[in-house]
Amino acid sequence: MTPPTPPASQPGPDEHRILLVEDHASARHGLAEYLSASGYGVLEAANGAEALNLAMTCTPDVIVLDLGLPDIDGWEVARAIRAAPATAAVPIIALTGAALPHEQASAMRAGCDRHLAKPCQPADLLRAIRLCLDPTER
Repeated sequence: MTPPTPPASQPGPDEHRILLVEDHASARHGLAEYLSASGYGVLEAANGAEALNLAMTCTPDVIVLDLGLPDIDGWEVARAIRAAPATAAVPIIALTGAALPHEQASAMRAGCDRHLAKPCQPADLLRAIRLCLDPTER
């Protein structure tokens, strides 16, 4: 078992904590840097097991979840997060190459609140995060 990926940044007392789950290291690190520069505390996970561990121990404010993970797929991760009382209400954004309408519907049935197709513009991801944190924001 590989050790968990260290967080990109430790959230300050007023920062929202984002759990970023992406198995491709370069994509994960680039998004983590962008989110951190945008004022978010970022926790990184490279696979489903790390994601579940961090979700349960750190209770993030939003989870950005790749669905195509190497160990536990993102659909199963989303279902496990929804099933746990401590994380059941945490918004999940699917960020994935699975962009066909039936794949989007499948992500929503698994418990994702939003779906973004890769490649995704960073501004679109920020808007989705902001909407998860404050649904009244437009």
